[in-house]
Amino acid sequence: MPLLQNRVALVTGAGSGIGQGVALRFAQEGARLALFDIRQASLDETADKLKETGADFECFSGDVSLTEDVARFFDGAVKRFGRIDICVNNAGIGNPPLPLVQMTDEGFDRTIAVNLRGVFLCMRAAGRQMIAQGGGGRIISVSSQAGKSGFAMLAPYCATKAGVILMTRAMAKEVGPMGITVNCVCPGTIDTPLLRGTLDPLLAATGQTLEEWALKNGPPIPLGRIGYPVDVAKLITFLASDEADYMTGQAINISGGQEMH
Repeated sequence: MPLLQNRVALVTGAGSGIGQGVALRFAQEGARLALFDIRQASLDETADKLKETGADFECFSGDVSLTEDVARFFDGAVKRFGRIDICVNNAGIGNPPLPLVQMTDEGFDRTIAVNLRGVFLCMRAAGRQMIAQGGGGRIISVSSQAGKSGFAMLAPYCATKAGVILMTRAMAKEVGPMGITVNCVCPGTIDTPLLRGTLDPLLAATGQTLEEWALKNGPPIPLGRIGYPVDVAKLITFLASDEADYMTGQAINISGGQEMH
């Protein structure tokens, strides 16, 4: 039997990258899907891929940093599917790559709003629904190796991803008695539109592929390749399944060995 047969799963940032990879993997495992993204065109792309699988899904557009948009998403998902079993908090953005002393208030605030406030709003909504309906649940957030090892020029991003890790651990202690597990994953160098949006000008100037640049200039990757959304989706699928029912409060690296603590 598929690992997530008939489970209702909400995925934010589902229009591309890791979020799209999770949606497609969850569909393979039998989940019913509520998908959320700020970009309708990206949601449409994911929807087109899901239609080929015969998955049961519905798409909602909105901004995870806005309380009213998150409430509309969760209310719509519950109305459509009746409950929430899994919540994957994936939506996120980078920050303008600048030294902290040059960072603008606006650049800092927007990164915090999406990457940290957005996860808070979705964690809260998922927790409230799972407690009310009973039967436990799975809350999984996408942090980053940047939340464990800071990177120059990315101070707001690093701060938000570290915040996701500690918020995960705190909530895991609060809702564990209700049978709800709360974990996060910490991807390393993953080929996503977010990463390419940051590096494409540099890649164009050097004539290197993303993998060539990462293996030459980034922290060493013992497995010798960059990661892809499917790599992260496999781990998130495990955490969403009954196979991980005794695991909570964890921040698990998925980086080919690039991050090892």
